[in-house]
Amino acid sequence: MNNDERRQDVENTIREYSDLLFRTCFLMLKNRHDVEDVMQETFIKYMTKNPKLDSEAHKRAWLLRVSQNKCKNLLRFHRMHMHVSYENMQENLASKEKIDNEYFEEFMKISRLDFKYKSVIMLYYAEGYSIEEVADILQISISAVKMRMKRAKEKLKVIYEKDLKKEVGVNVI
Repeated sequence: MNNDERRQDVENTIREYSDLLFRTCFLMLKNRHDVEDVMQETFIKYMTKNPKLDSEAHKRAWLLRVSQNKCKNLLRFHRMHMHVSYENMQENLASKEKIDNEYFEEFMKISRLDFKYKSVIMLYYAEGYSIEEVADILQISISAVKMRMKRAKEKLKVIYEKDLKKEVGVNVI
């Protein structure tokens, strides 16, 4: 691949996968500026490593894996346990118009989960990967994906129940 073809490939990759990486990274980091940093680092790694990828699906999986690892590293580095209010979350989410308002509440509930749970939920339900593909992207076993899915669903059930009780005015302990 000559320089012009490589440059065109990088531009197309950035154009095609920016929204996907933004959504998945935002769920992990909850901060637009950190997400932009991770996206930039991911695309720089793609440019400098020039990985030999067999297909678009392989490229997508590679970009997701790299961005997920960079998110984990950033979370580990900053030890982020940040609370962001609902209003600040809407302002901070630059591409909120791309997320249907109907699903924004569910998006917020998923973002409350630990990284290991929201990553499997996001890849499986939002991005449509199979359990095997999620295992490959996150580099964990299939049984670990299934267990994380089960635990994430249990945690989401508790979150939904608490929110429902708040809506109907029942005191939640």
